[in-house]
Amino acid sequence: MKRSFMLVFLMVLIVAATGFAATPKDTLVIGANTGIFITMDPAVAYEVFPNKIVAALYAQLVKLEAIEGVIVPVPDIAESWEISEDGLTYTFNIRKGVKFSNGDPLTAEDVLFSLKRPIVLESVSAWFLVDIFGINKDNVDEKIKMIDDYTVSITLNAPYAENITLGILSNMFTGIVNKDVVLEHEVDGDLGGAWLTDHSAGAGPYVLVQWERNNVILLEANPNYYGNQPPLKRIMVRDIPEASNQRLLLERGDIDVAWDLTPQLLEEAKRNPDIVEVKVPGHSNEYLAMNATWGPLANPKVREAVRYSINYEEIVEDIMLNNALLVQGFINKGYFGYVEENPFYQDIEKAKALLAEAGYPDGFEVELLTSNTDTRKAEAEKIQADLALAGIKANIVIMQSSQMYAKYRAQGHQMIIAGWGNDYPDPDNLAMAHASYRAKQLAWRNAWFDDYAATLCEWGQVEPNPDKREQIYKDLTEYWFHNGPFAMLYQTVEFWGIRKEVKNFEEAAFGYGMLFDFTKVSK
Repeated sequence: MKRSFMLVFLMVLIVAATGFAATPKDTLVIGANTGIFITMDPAVAYEVFPNKIVAALYAQLVKLEAIEGVIVPVPDIAESWEISEDGLTYTFNIRKGVKFSNGDPLTAEDVLFSLKRPIVLESVSAWFLVDIFGINKDNVDEKIKMIDDYTVSITLNAPYAENITLGILSNMFTGIVNKDVVLEHEVDGDLGGAWLTDHSAGAGPYVLVQWERNNVILLEANPNYYGNQPPLKRIMVRDIPEASNQRLLLERGDIDVAWDLTPQLLEEAKRNPDIVEVKVPGHSNEYLAMNATWGPLANPKVREAVRYSINYEEIVEDIMLNNALLVQGFINKGYFGYVEENPFYQDIEKAKALLAEAGYPDGFEVELLTSNTDTRKAEAEKIQADLALAGIKANIVIMQSSQMYAKYRAQGHQMIIAGWGNDYPDPDNLAMAHASYRAKQLAWRNAWFDDYAATLCEWGQVEPNPDKREQIYKDLTEYWFHNGPFAMLYQTVEFWGIRKEVKNFEEAAFGYGMLFDFTKVSK
């Protein structure tokens, strides 16, 4: 393994020294800032990019797949499952004949050990199981059980919709580790955690060969992988912290993918005919929120006037340089329940009429709070100018993020520009945040105490019929559009610069943030 690593590494160095574009055809070389990498342990890994590398090393109970533009859970190690009549217990049938990378058979005993491990370790990634499913160290043995060598059951505290349950179980903490190998390396009850920090013991499509921090990460194809062998035999991640250096090496051909380009650097790199831009929908949104109990904003007509004052297209085009999607609902594009409608556009006369109907014909003065990033400051200035056209004077207040969110969580704001990132690809994650004050998240922070919206959220959480469930979220979105405390500005996008010889990268990256499938990439 080490000889193979050195061979590939020397090849890359030779390419860099000679200056011709010829990374190995069976190797994908990624340039990225790897400072965010902390561990390769699937029970502990939490950050987005590291999780995608870890996901290449481990098969999971279930995984996510983009099917016809919608991200859905599909079988992985669990080839099928049954749900009890009360909707509380999921019985997973483990795929037979699967081997770990070292050739050991994978059985339900490994699955049981792997599912319990993040809970026993009290890993931050296990919050899904603890906070949502009600599984903790005290009840884990009764909630997660091995039925036989190829069957495992999980019992929840409520009959959540199937897409919610499976979406949560597709997170990286369900990566299946080789129990025997991990326990061979256990130290002081860490369940092999120290060893798994920079080793792998999985059944995924790749194996971790070497990780030299602040230098290089190398994966090689797992010869025992149960699925089709990936087209790329190696994935190399080179530590290149500076985005400008990533662009330079991409254009020279020393790397195949630049992971961290800014929009401006990507635009510059695209002038090179050998460079291709890849963009996919992201899993977060940017919004203007209004405190629904403060002064004029307590009136729904005033909030509607604010929504009609904003020029959303100019924010997407001029501030985000089109690196965003105009999505005005709270459910992201690419999710079950996504509503394509964008009902709001800048109509100053309509905004003024709504303000007059609400009793504010001369407008009003309001504090507009946001954080100190360049993007947020630009958004605040743009919205300030737009609101002024309707007669609303917005006074911008810039704070450090920590101070801003402390004030926001205490409902101490009037208006705020902020964002939200998703934890699992189901409308429940977004509806509870944006529409249910009972969840004590964004709707609560904005003091929108709407029982109709909160009840729809709860119905959607447990409705077993997908068609009825989809209708619930459509009804909720339509109601939220015109009654809620938000003006949704955009959905983020993820983007990369790649060499034109890299194939199927967009397909592999669709859903990035939730998934990235390296087995789809080729050269």
